[in-house]
Amino acid sequence: MPFQTDITKLLGIKYPIIQGGLQGLGREPLVSAVSAAGGLGLITAGTYSSKKEMIEDIELVRKKTSKPFGVNLAIGIRKPMDEYVEGVIETGVNIVFTSGYSPAKFMDQLKKAGVKVIHVVPSVKFAKKAEELGCDGVVIVGYECGGHPGIDEVTSLVMIPKVVESVSIPVIAAGGFSDGKGLVAALSLGAQGIQMGTRFVMSQESPLPETIKEQLRSASMNDTLIIKRSINKPNRVYKNEAALKVLELEGENAKVEELLPLIGGEAYKKLLNDGDINAGVLSIGQIIGRIHQYPSVKEIIEGIVTEADSIITKMNQSWQPI
Repeated sequence: MPFQTDITKLLGIKYPIIQGGLQGLGREPLVSAVSAAGGLGLITAGTYSSKKEMIEDIELVRKKTSKPFGVNLAIGIRKPMDEYVEGVIETGVNIVFTSGYSPAKFMDQLKKAGVKVIHVVPSVKFAKKAEELGCDGVVIVGYECGGHPGIDEVTSLVMIPKVVESVSIPVIAAGGFSDGKGLVAALSLGAQGIQMGTRFVMSQESPLPETIKEQLRSASMNDTLIIKRSINKPNRVYKNEAALKVLELEGENAKVEELLPLIGGEAYKKLLNDGDINAGVLSIGQIIGRIHQYPSVKEIIEGIVTEADSIITKMNQSWQPI
């Protein structure tokens, strides 16, 4: 059954389930599959070497599905996003998720083009700033999330309702979500949908090498850790040799230049291209400890919706008026 929320209405999607921005993985096969299954797929702009390459993948998505999809722009992290913003506007994509630094620089440009902008934030403070800038919604990431949880070590259970109470725009919950239980929990906390990265990384359509997916199947909830605190950019990653080495170097007060061979783009490319899980760092959330299979995206989304529907039905039956 469709779950109608402010987010499904805003984005024109069937289910309030959104794919996270996944560096190197947010490409056509995954994006098309998520959108076709009723969620919202996101092309990850930073994955592409040029605007032209991103536009080619956008056109491929359009050939695969007529359903809505968007573009994720990581601002101020890997490369300038100016040409990719131009690409979004040129292709008529009308949904953008921004992350990293403030999207203020691009807001006028995007809003004039009729683009809906949703910003990913780690705290109440930045959620309020996003609303002031004119963002149409925010994604709040809890401490459990893979990638960048922010400096405050506050979990989703606490953070989501606090942000919902603090802004008037729709809130999407991220960090620790993978199933119908999580969707119902997020909705009950006031969120209008969920965004999932790790769950979609572990899908058939994800470009992550199968050798790495196989290794991640047996991961526990304790097999992630936070690196890059020393450079004020906390990053939750899978606990592999590269991540442990980064922690060791940070303990020795290493400079950024000494960390780059492990945390930089070349190491990550080697991880993806060679299927070597120890070649670089891989952003993964604590929810990996509850994910032991990598089915199709369609199966993932249908499973979430079916489970959520069942839970809501049982809850309605349990709450009988006196």
